[in-house]
Amino acid sequence: MGFFDDFSRFFQTSTTSPLPHRLNGRHDAIIARNAARLAGKRVLDIASHDGRWSFAALKAGAAHVTGIEPRQSLVDNARQTFEHYGIASDAYALHTGDAFEFLRKREFDVVLCLGYFYHTIRHAELLDLIERTGAGFIVIDTEITAPQDALPDVDSTDPRLVFGNPYGIQLVRDQVEDQQMAFPDALTRNGYTLAGRTSRAAIRYMADHFGFRTDEFDWPAHFREHPEQRSAMVDYDEGWRSTFYLDRR
Repeated sequence: MGFFDDFSRFFQTSTTSPLPHRLNGRHDAIIARNAARLAGKRVLDIASHDGRWSFAALKAGAAHVTGIEPRQSLVDNARQTFEHYGIASDAYALHTGDAFEFLRKREFDVVLCLGYFYHTIRHAELLDLIERTGAGFIVIDTEITAPQDALPDVDSTDPRLVFGNPYGIQLVRDQVEDQQMAFPDALTRNGYTLAGRTSRAAIRYMADHFGFRTDEFDWPAHFREHPEQRSAMVDYDEGWRSTFYLDRR
């Protein structure tokens, strides 16, 4: 049994990977590991979807959670689920809109960026806006460059490294209007927008630029302990998705 087994409405409120093993495994990495960092804090949930992680953060003791999500139907689902499970209305605020616009001149203690970082090409701008919220802790759960495509880290302080630069971002075309993909934006053409899948090194590089240390959840160790989750979490198991923790220096 995992966290979401007690809140099974979340298995029906979205078509985006509402699999018990997957949601419970991600809860271990995103919420359970960081419960002490969430307790009593003001949390922002970027691309809050059906409210699954906003809800879990509140259950972990967050003082207040704010969600920003572009799809109104998912926000409506989240509100209905929160009401169903008796979450006090003053403990959360769920907004429909653009994360980049919403983030301006806001203050938070913790920011969750889960399943969104690989649906944008504006990674540095997003981290800039998050840093300006004053948040001391950020969780980024995202697709990344597959291990066989990643370049090895380099021992260099050259800020404009040319050869063997591991700080890559793979360009992809993301279909819009698909709940599991990007949302239409100014870059959208013919039903697709541009997004970028970063390397692990690129995440660390950008985090360092904005004044954060980076750590990463040990997914291989997790799957050794929970082998039953592997089939529902192939992307994590194969190393082309992971969970990162950014701590302000």
